[in-house]
Amino acid sequence: MKPSAVLCLLALVAALAGCGSGSDSTSSTTAGAGGNRFFRDYPGQEETALHIGADDCRALAAAVEGQAGRAVRRSSDPTPPNSRCRLEGRGVHITISLDSAHAARQRYENRMVEQVQFNAADPAKDPHHVAGVGDPAAGEHFASWIPAYSTLFAVRGNRWLTVAYPIAGETRPQRLAGAVATARFAFKLSAR
Repeated sequence: MKPSAVLCLLALVAALAGCGSGSDSTSSTTAGAGGNRFFRDYPGQEETALHIGADDCRALAAAVEGQAGRAVRRSSDPTPPNSRCRLEGRGVHITISLDSAHAARQRYENRMVEQVQFNAADPAKDPHHVAGVGDPAAGEHFASWIPAYSTLFAVRGNRWLTVAYPIAGETRPQRLAGAVATARFAFKLSAR
């Protein structure tokens, strides 16, 4: 093999060695002062034990019953860092999920970028900014509604909340209003 081909091959191997998921145990420590090499470390990106507990799910169910005027059954997975509350009833299929793992805010940002990249041709699948829900410290820029999915994504601190709010018979604006109220309440409950 020619020396130039060997050098090209070595460069390719070195480049590929730098790729990966970051799941190895040294990814945070080998990056030095920069922190994790795949998610930039910023203050407030640390994993927390904040979650949506069983009592929180009960309170969310009562709030949704009041909003929708329909009875719901609830099921809860209160385990941090990925907790959730499911509310089911006649025409109601609501899921409230909280991600409080390391770099949740970064995952939210990545999700919104991907949403735009893959759905730019359909405005109903583009993220629409929602005021009054996201992180006040970030100018409330961390809340997005996807009308086609009746889903609100929002971040406060290092808590990424997803509220899927499909209720049969309600208009998209009604669903958005319900999702916003539910998200605000879930953020309040999960801050403890």
